[in-house]
Amino acid sequence: MRIITGDECGLLKEIIPELSRANEDGKQMQQNVDMGVSRLGDSGTEPNMNRTLGIVDLAFSQLDSSNEDVGAGSLSYCALRANGSVEKWEGFSPYDSKEDRICGGTYKKSKTISNVFERNESDKSSYQGKPIAMCSAHQYQTFSDKNPPNNIIACCSSTGRVSVIDTNDFAKGIVAQYDAYATGKRAAPSKIDYTRGQFENRDIATTMAMSADAQKIIIGGRERAATMLDVESGKNLWKVRRHV
Repeated sequence: MRIITGDECGLLKEIIPELSRANEDGKQMQQNVDMGVSRLGDSGTEPNMNRTLGIVDLAFSQLDSSNEDVGAGSLSYCALRANGSVEKWEGFSPYDSKEDRICGGTYKKSKTISNVFERNESDKSSYQGKPIAMCSAHQYQTFSDKNPPNNIIACCSSTGRVSVIDTNDFAKGIVAQYDAYATGKRAAPSKIDYTRGQFENRDIATTMAMSADAQKIIIGGRERAATMLDVESGKNLWKVRRHV
């Protein structure tokens, strides 16, 4: 088993639990734990530790079929950072034998989108919210010739802004963008009072999930509201408030 994870300072890590087990006599525990954790970076270098680069979420993505190195053991995943950037990482994790499975994989950052929640240059000064989640249908699907992998990744901010990325073509950037709490095509995200008085807060969304067919997204909010959007059109398909 291997686990890809990240921390609030922006470091991505690969963890192999089998290497982190204590010996029978309980000695050398810390040494074994250290052996089971390795940091991921470009060409063996460690990234700058910065909370603005903290890892918010990770999601598996589709492998680039044009890459000649793609084969058994290859994998691809995306990382959403606290500054709104999304990175695509590609690599290889050995798995043929028991010995292979405790060997570290090799991963390299291949593509980056600087801020997935900006609409355009004029949108830089507006508040887009804090990144809260990213998801793809890869966590559900069993791939076959009749059921090819879906290449869609969706990211959500705390204001309910949803950005859709085609992981097969990062050069396109954002292929669709919607505001889950907007009341019209150009409306600002809904606002709620969080204290008595004149204060307003637009950070409503707290979580997001994608359907197994990558056709629908559900966003959950602080006031126990859930909103379902159609991925292709952004249409609000269903909404419920104060559900239990």
